[in-house]
Amino acid sequence: MNSGHLANGPEGYGAIREGAAWARLPERTVLTASGRDAVRFLDGFTTAAVSRLACGGGTEGFLADARGWVIALVDLLREVDGVRLEAGPGLGPRLLAHLEHYHIREDVSLVDASQARTTFVVVGPETPAWLERRVGVAMPEHVLDHHPAVVADGAASIVRTDWYGMPGVRIQVASEFGERTAAWLATTGLPLASPAAIDTARIEAGNPEPHDIPDKTLPQEVDRDARAISFTKGCYLGQETVARIDALGHANRRLVALACRDPLPGAGVMLDEESIGTVTSACHSPRLKHGLALAIIHVRGLAAGARLTVSGSDARVVPFPARVGGGTQA
Repeated sequence: MNSGHLANGPEGYGAIREGAAWARLPERTVLTASGRDAVRFLDGFTTAAVSRLACGGGTEGFLADARGWVIALVDLLREVDGVRLEAGPGLGPRLLAHLEHYHIREDVSLVDASQARTTFVVVGPETPAWLERRVGVAMPEHVLDHHPAVVADGAASIVRTDWYGMPGVRIQVASEFGERTAAWLATTGLPLASPAAIDTARIEAGNPEPHDIPDKTLPQEVDRDARAISFTKGCYLGQETVARIDALGHANRRLVALACRDPLPGAGVMLDEESIGTVTSACHSPRLKHGLALAIIHVRGLAAGARLTVSGSDARVVPFPARVGGGTQA
């Protein structure tokens, strides 16, 4: 596997782009919903068409409140006994409280399993070959398809992901097997990617973690309609707002990538003298060879000739350099 650097990228970045690398992710939010009514119940609280998923399939979806504001962007994975929800770190208590608030008589058991699971990622163009050679299973066919496997002599869930702009898989195990799995991954010939490399790849792909979606954000402002919103499913909490924005044809803000010098999270995005957003994630992009930031900004900043600055330096909206497009919602 290629473990070199690209354009002075952080450790392991070159392998992510040219070979494959592994990393242990910060504790992810993992909720399980099981029981006879689990699928129907969750279908009423997410923008995704959960009921259309086959067992082993998955989709992104937003959970929103009654006003249509985003609570979380989640992965919804259909399992034999229900649905597994996965998201970025720190959302477990909030998501569980939100769903339990509406749980009355339905036959569904909701469990925050975040601390009971440990998640690793293997990412890079050589991931499918590595998975077959070292784990003995094929790459799941579609993004968020998933299947069980045995990793380091323990039970694991393999989930296909494009979160880092390259083919990849998340490997999730029971937390008591986390250290054993990490030790095994270190023997497979893959380099270990640093947290900075993993985050750089994510930012280049334009994929938001919880801190990139501030309070009072609307689903369409996150620019993932094709991946996370079904406009043909039945009713769900927050649907009225989502449908109204769809009828109007646009949202007033949008998640964008900004090329700028030395961006830092928390910096304001200025249009002339007016603040139109805030940087929420930032890195040095080896692909673009300059600073790259994520921010949700007012669409006035997308107009031709708009003069944007971040921390006093010129900034410009650019395409996400490693975004993988496409989606299956409708």
